[in-house]
This record gives sequence, structure tokens and C-alpha cells, in this order.
Amino acid sequence: MFAKTFRTDIARLRRYGDHSSTLRLLMFNQGLWACACYRAGRHLNDLNLPGGIRQLVMLPYHFWWKWVEMTTGISISPDCRIGPGLYIGHFGQIILHSDAVLGTDCNLSQGVTLGLAEKDGQWGVPTLGDRVYIAPGAKVIGPIHLADGTVVGANAVVIKSTEENDVVGGIPAKVISRKGSGEFIQP
Repeated sequence: MFAKTFRTDIARLRRYGDHSSTLRLLMFNQGLWACACYRAGRHLNDLNLPGGIRQLVMLPYHFWWKWVEMTTGISISPDCRIGPGLYIGHFGQIILHSDAVLGTDCNLSQGVTLGLAEKDGQWGVPTLGDRVYIAPGAKVIGPIHLADGTVVGANAVVIKSTEENDVVGGIPAKVISRKGSGEFIQP
């Protein structure tokens, strides 16, 4: 599973015009470093290794994860659930709560937070559908769902669920269009 989903992440970079060799991408693309680290951690979590072996395997992984977090400014817990084709266009200040769920072919920009908050007496974190684009500086918080094709504008604070193909912006975010993510997500 790790290899297949990670190849999909690399393919997304290539669709956005980065036709560098795979080795060059792995060496110089910080978003890809974070994707690789997340995918490896998710794979290790899914192996369900016995307790002692799991701790031995996860110890070096956690050092790698912390190194990636410190050098890229991207914190993606291996406990997140992220579909194939994650695209991180620019690195820095990306924080995903460990319970965050993202669908297929989502785009995250720099300064994005998917965080824990309380809404109507219920604590939770966002879930994202497929082809969701989150622009720089946006904060998506609480037990809400961003439907397929949602676009979140730069610096928006999203505290309400969206419908399919909503474009939201502002503080707090409101629907400003129903054009969806077609212009932002490469097919």
C-alpha cells in the first residue's frame, strides 16, 4: 500500500509540471518528504506488529518524523487517514491533527491547519472529501466535513461543513461560489 499511494503522490507533482527525476524530487521537494514520512508511518501503523517489535520499529520512525517536521514545518501524524494523491505545493506551517481524514487528490498550501475544536458541544476535527483545495493560511477546525470539490480561500477560517463544489472564503468562511476545485486540482 505504501508504494502505490506514494507513487500517486509523486504523479500529482508531475501533473503540476514538475518533471524532475524521481531522485531529484525525493532530494529537493519538502512536501514530498512529508508525504513519504506520513505514508511510511501509516504503513507501519497498519502492519499491527506485536507490542515490543512495534516499539522497536516505530522508534527510528519517530526520529525521522520529528526531523521532517523540524526541517519542513509540516506536521502530519501517521494516525491521519489520507487518500492517495496528496499534493503539498509549498512547504511550511502545515499542521494536521492526528484524527484528520483527507480524501483522494487533495491540495494543501503553506500555513494550513486542520485542527480540533468544539462545535455544538461536540469536539472533533475536519474530514475532507476528494479533490479539496485549501489555499495558503487557511484554518479548518472542528467536527465538520468539506465535501468533494471544495475550495477554501486564502486565510479563511472554516467552521461549517460545505456542500459539493463550494468555494468558501472569509472569517468566518462563507460560500462565495459553487465553481468547485476544477481550476485548482489537476485531473
